[in-house]
Amino acid sequence: MKGILAIFRRELVLAWAGGSGLFLPAAFFAGTIFLAPLGVGAEPGLLSRLAPGLIFVALCLASLTTLERIFQADLEVGALDQQRLSGLSMELITVVKVLAHWLVSGLPIALLTPVAAVFMRADTVTPMTILPVFLGSITIFLWGGVGASLTAGLRRSGPLVALLVLPLFVPVVIFGAEELNHILTGQTFGAGLTLLAANTLAALAISPFAMALALKLE
Repeated sequence: MKGILAIFRRELVLAWAGGSGLFLPAAFFAGTIFLAPLGVGAEPGLLSRLAPGLIFVALCLASLTTLERIFQADLEVGALDQQRLSGLSMELITVVKVLAHWLVSGLPIALLTPVAAVFMRADTVTPMTILPVFLGSITIFLWGGVGASLTAGLRRSGPLVALLVLPLFVPVVIFGAEELNHILTGQTFGAGLTLLAANTLAALAISPFAMALALKLE
């Protein structure tokens, strides 16, 4: 556990210092939400209908600004080779790396969701508004980590990562937007939350093995 905690602390520092910290993805997310009314109009009914889908699309796009950095720097400096030789599980190491990047880049976006919903003139905004985006952001970073591990050895791999992972984001957007729509319109939780949670569990079960295998082939 000491080794895993040391890697986790190191990844938190690198995630913040490497340009993938709080401000870049959060600013991208906030900018998308801010610009949307300028493009589609400020009519409250229209904005409230667009809010769930737009929030999840903005979340997906904001996450793409950081994904390529999860493994790339460690591969370049040889840190991944040292971690392989440490005897620690590569599956656990990859999850720890993704978790650190999610805490720095994904969690702030989830916390901004109520503010985005208010700006989009949603009918009902409660603390539970965060829940679908919270689950969705975890899923997005786990699947995104798979794309990042497959392209870790390539320079400027951002566009390729996007092509690989965007199809995996589709269920997150569909189920997450559906559930967020239920919450923002004052309804009880629907089937979308169950499906979103199932997607998160599937990503947690599959992505560590996929990331570890991809990195062993680098």
